[in-house]
Amino acid sequence: MKTAVRKNKQSRERQLGYSMAELPASLWLLLIGLAFPLIIMISMSYRACFLYFASDIAAKKAAKSPTYTDAVANAATSLKGALKDLTGITPGAPVCSILVRPLSGGSLTEYKSKLAAGAVDTSKNLYFVRTAVDADLDPLVHFDPKWLSMSVPGLTGPYHLRFNIDTYSENPSGLTE
Repeated sequence: MKTAVRKNKQSRERQLGYSMAELPASLWLLLIGLAFPLIIMISMSYRACFLYFASDIAAKKAAKSPTYTDAVANAATSLKGALKDLTGITPGAPVCSILVRPLSGGSLTEYKSKLAAGAVDTSKNLYFVRTAVDADLDPLVHFDPKWLSMSVPGLTGPYHLRFNIDTYSENPSGLTE
């Protein structure tokens, strides 16, 4: 009877010793393998949300502008103003283009510059301003790109993101200037 109790006690001690030896590896796996990448991805999603709302503000400013040249300038100014206090977001200059959608249901036409004089006909078409914003989102913590021989955008380097926001032009006659 005493030998059975002694063997049972020794096996429990052995099990506790093994779990203590595996604890650093399990903690490393939980923290480094799961928690840090999740925290980094959460910070990237917050930065993407801030970039989206800044791009939306820039698109609305461009759509309310009296002329096309003012729209391009207002989009750039409002984007820089909305993102000036945020770190980790490196936006490029917004690109404004004009979308013309016929009311009769035809295909959409995109113009990369202002429209020709006299080309605006609000009785036949709807006019939109598309604002395209390209940006690089930096991860919260930078890992060495050679870490584990992987290159993961958003984890070992910046993540490139592009937003295209279409907004109804409030002054279509100004799209020719």
